[in-house]
Order: sequence, then structure tokens, then C-alpha cells
Amino acid sequence: MTANYYDILGVKEDASPDEIKREFRKLAKKFHPDRHKGDKHFENKFKEISEAYDTLSNPQKKEQYDMMRKYGNPGTGAGPQGFNPNDFGQFFRQGNKRQGGFQSVNMGGMDDMGDLSDILSQLFGGGGGQSPFGNQKQKQHPFGFGQHQNQPTRGHDLKADLSVSFMEMVNGTERTIKVGGKKIKIKIPKGIRNKDKIKLHGMGQESVNGGEKGDLIITVGVMKDQKFERKGNDIYTSVKVSFKDAILGTKVQAETLTKKIAMTIKPGTQPGTLMRLKGMGLAVGNKNGDLFVKVDIDIPEKITDEQRELLDKWGESTSL
Repeated sequence: MTANYYDILGVKEDASPDEIKREFRKLAKKFHPDRHKGDKHFENKFKEISEAYDTLSNPQKKEQYDMMRKYGNPGTGAGPQGFNPNDFGQFFRQGNKRQGGFQSVNMGGMDDMGDLSDILSQLFGGGGGQSPFGNQKQKQHPFGFGQHQNQPTRGHDLKADLSVSFMEMVNGTERTIKVGGKKIKIKIPKGIRNKDKIKLHGMGQESVNGGEKGDLIITVGVMKDQKFERKGNDIYTSVKVSFKDAILGTKVQAETLTKKIAMTIKPGTQPGTLMRLKGMGLAVGNKNGDLFVKVDIDIPEKITDEQRELLDKWGESTSL
């Protein structure tokens, strides 16, 4: 029995559009003629799966295809037992030359492929060539075979991940990595954000047929720091003071991104109080963020009997 379009793509008749597209992408990568230069088997197979996808991905064409499978080719009386899916593409390409055809539908070979053309462009890059459906019209399509199959195509991009410390993010840094045996120095700018990307033009894979090289795309991960947290250009940190110092007031040493500074804790400071140091946050370009220092009160887990007695007396005095 001749295979039908569903069998060609390896999908069920109730397959969703996403399933049909996913299976087509797999087959297109496998059978694309650019990967099998001069092999007619792969070229013919690619034409077959492309025509199958062009039909099943278009709701109107799919509906009429299903009708032809069920009731036969209009005008011929052929039933489903004698149906050849290749007749469907020929039937529509011939348009009104075929008796009893669906003359309101114009498949036009590659000219109406729409989503199919977009998918193949994403998979293989641009390229001109003769339509794989036998249409003699010349039009730019992303198949890369036919008249212009040797047109240069761009090499693939390479991707890499690179981690930097929090302070390397603050100050900027340089890293050296190896790509294809070649050492490349990468400049990490100040203030780079977690998962920002750095693109190095022309540092990707070589083209297989003389086109330009791809790019190297590096995703930068910024590691967390035990002392500092970034929110925009502002930096957050904390200091611990004793219960007594929070009540009576004191001076503490607080760490900034560049040095330690003395800070005054006012009497009666409450837990979680944020103290702002203007302009001492992250410097990006001409703009500096602020540094916020949170006051954490160090509450002892155990106290002596004497301390408990003093606290009881203090509590009695404050309640009067």
C-alpha cells in the first residue's frame, strides 16, 4: 500500500499542529539535500516530506486531503483503496487542468508554503533554488539545493557558559578561554547582570561552503556573595549589634564594596532598620547606586541568672 502523508511524517491522523511541525523538523534535518550532496534518494525523500508537511500544516489543504483519502479523487471516482498521496500534490498543482479538481485552492508548489519556508529557513539558513515540487518558477526558498545549492551559508553559532564572582561583576574582569584550540581573551564589563550574554562576532564554527563564520555567544553567570546582594544598582548588606548596643547606641564598622567605614547606631535602633549610604552602591557608567545597611540585633540564645534578674527589673521599671 502506498504511504500517505501521515505515514510520511510519522504522525497520527489526529496529531496536533505542534506535533506535525515537530516531526517535520526532525525529518527535514535528516534528509535535507545540503547534507547529502548529489544523492537523489535524499532529495526525493525531502521533497516528499516537504509536500506532506505543506499539506498537513494547512487546515484547508488538510481537510481536502482527508476528503480525498476518504472519498477518492473528485472526477475520477477513485476510492480510498486506490488513493496515491502523490496524486494530491499533483492534483492541486495542475489546478483547473484536472477535471473536477478543487479549483478554488492554489497550492502553487513552493510559492504558498508559508510556515514551511520559515521553518526550513530557521533550520538551514537562506538559499535560492528550484522548488523541490517540480515547479519551474524561480523563487528564494530556504532549501539550499537546486540551481544555487553552493551558495555560501553562515557557520553555526557556538554557545558557552562563564561564571564570575560577585566582586568580579562589581569591578569588571578579563577571562581567557579556549575555542577550537585558540585562546580568546574576554572582557567582562563592570555591572554585568546574571545571565547577560556576550557575543563575539566571527568566533563560532566555520562555514562548510565558504560563508562567514558563526558567532560565539557566552552566557555570564554571576555567583552569589555572602555579604552583598544586588538590586539594580543598589547594594544591600548587614551589620550585627548587640541587644544592649541597639538600646544604648554604638559605633560599628560596616563593609562597603571598596572599604570599611564607621557607622553610628542611634539609641533605640529597631531590628531590620535600613541605613542608607548614598552613592556607595554599584557604579555602572556615570550612575552610582546606593548602599543599604540593615541592622540585625544579635539576641543571645542563653542568658545567666544574673542577666535574667536584671532584665526582669528593667522590664518592671519600663512598665510603670
